[in-house]
Amino acid sequence: MLKIAIQVLFLFFPWRIRRLVLNAIPGFSIHRDARIGLSLILADECVLEAKTYIGHLNYIGRLDRLQMDEDAVIGNLNWIGGLSTRLNSPAFRNRTKRRSDLIMRKASLVMSQHYIDCTDRIEFRQFCGLAGFRSQLLTHGVNPMSARQTCSPITIGAYTMIGTGVIILQGVTIPDYCVVASGAVVTHVAPQEYSMIGGNPAVHQRDIPKTAKIFHRTAFTVT
Repeated sequence: MLKIAIQVLFLFFPWRIRRLVLNAIPGFSIHRDARIGLSLILADECVLEAKTYIGHLNYIGRLDRLQMDEDAVIGNLNWIGGLSTRLNSPAFRNRTKRRSDLIMRKASLVMSQHYIDCTDRIEFRQFCGLAGFRSQLLTHGVNPMSARQTCSPITIGAYTMIGTGVIILQGVTIPDYCVVASGAVVTHVAPQEYSMIGGNPAVHQRDIPKTAKIFHRTAFTVT
């Protein structure tokens, strides 16, 4: 509650002052060239490197760790839920290696209005992007046979681009250099780079040339 109260109290202060206040919170380390808009961050650890950006009206819940490497960006109106291992929840106790982490590598991008469930670890590798709107990344679910909750990490490969309205379920690793078509439901995927992935359930649809410019970006933006 104290972490919420501090952030709400200083929400409309100049960023220079807000950053100093946030860095006084145990576990927070925000680079002087990073910036956070009007958003709430409840993670136990928050590490933002140079030129990272979090936009407005994002809710980032009780994660173990939020880590954004240089140039990583989170847009606006995203809901990022978590379940810190420090909460000692009765759920997932059989998952001894579970970590409620959101890791965004260099120049990775999450656009706007997405739902990201970080019950288990989610990693966006360098220069990958969650584009469009209303995608869902879900790291937990229910096993109907055992009637128990389960969770597994999700990894999005380097330079991979996710289209709008995509659902990605627990345990999925999308390879590097792929494009996931809008509306896809990804339950598992073959470890094949340079692929167009789409459908429900999502499958490899065709190869993408290695020369495609989206795989050779030097900045997260696409003009």
